[in-house]
Amino acid sequence: MTEELQQAIESIYSTFSVYYARSAIDGCPCCVSDADQEAIHSKSLRQLSEDDLAKYTFKAMTTWGDTADFKHYLPRIFELLATTSFPVDTFIVLGKLTYGDWRHWKKEEQDVLTRFLFAWWTDLIKNQSYFDKETFLEIYKLTGAIEPMLTRWNLSFEDYSFQNFVDLIHSYYDELPNLKAGFRELSSESIAILISWIKERKEILQNGFFYFEDQDKELAKNASIALCILEHAV
Repeated sequence: MTEELQQAIESIYSTFSVYYARSAIDGCPCCVSDADQEAIHSKSLRQLSEDDLAKYTFKAMTTWGDTADFKHYLPRIFELLATTSFPVDTFIVLGKLTYGDWRHWKKEEQDVLTRFLFAWWTDLIKNQSYFDKETFLEIYKLTGAIEPMLTRWNLSFEDYSFQNFVDLIHSYYDELPNLKAGFRELSSESIAILISWIKERKEILQNGFFYFEDQDKELAKNASIALCILEHAV
């Protein structure tokens, strides 16, 4: 985990610490059992596990509790989302912000969440070995800004940022120009910015091929394919 992400998580805990856990949180009796209720009250907030919070996260604010309840558990849910293999899909977790109308929350709450989203994105680019399309799109949808995400994507051979870049082109570049598949969530302007950003960094693909030719043949091969994709793109 990057230091920035660690600090962002701590800031969320601090900002949302004013929200307390109710001893009983109303839930749909058909969906929420006594065992489910016990799970989210079984430990202190920071000790709750992925299994403890998975069902609550899925049902938060829809059939289990209200926005204030969600704000209490939010710091731990987001920490688990960013640092573990959390069993609830990213689009469901981050979609809870939209459902909870987070753009009308207190400014300091909005600000700390925005900092977390960008810090998490930076951590993913550096430390995850593949381009996480789902998280990329969900963070974009929440922030409405692609430029900060690209500014934070500093390409390097010393971490996974270059491999992410190759994977984006290799796996998804053909979807971008026509707003196909999941990239339809991006505005036409954002698509144009992303394509321009990619093309401006075409040279690093050739450099990366030679850098990884002996130490990671698969990555070198994919970098070569990505370069070919760009050179033949309309």
